Amino acid sequence: MSAVSVISELKGGAPLLTLMKMIKGYFDSRSSADELYMDLIPVLQDLLREGRGYDDPSVQHIVHILGELQPYGHRRDNFRKKYLQDEYGLRSLPADPRDIMAGYWF
Repeated sequence: MSAVSVISELKGGAPLLTLMKMIKGYFDSRSSADELYMDLIPVLQDLLREGRGYDDPSVQHIVHILGELQPYGHRRDNFRKKYLQDEYGLRSLPADPRDIMAGYWF
């Protein structure tokens, strides 16, 4: 969401209601991202335990999905750099996204 669209929505009529909808959308996206993360990590860990490497298409598919879960920004970039660059980073992903440091997740 760009700054221009936010400003135009806030000028539109009920700025408080618009702001509350934006905040709700943020938390909805975070909770759905957390749920999907918690579904994907056990599958990823099983694939790595089976001996599939970082370059395996199944692993790369999960890496791509994990990389797209967050909104654009520094946290997304930090998460990708720390956890999604190699197999070591994948193996260090916690099972629960709440255990990821704040600068790397929502």
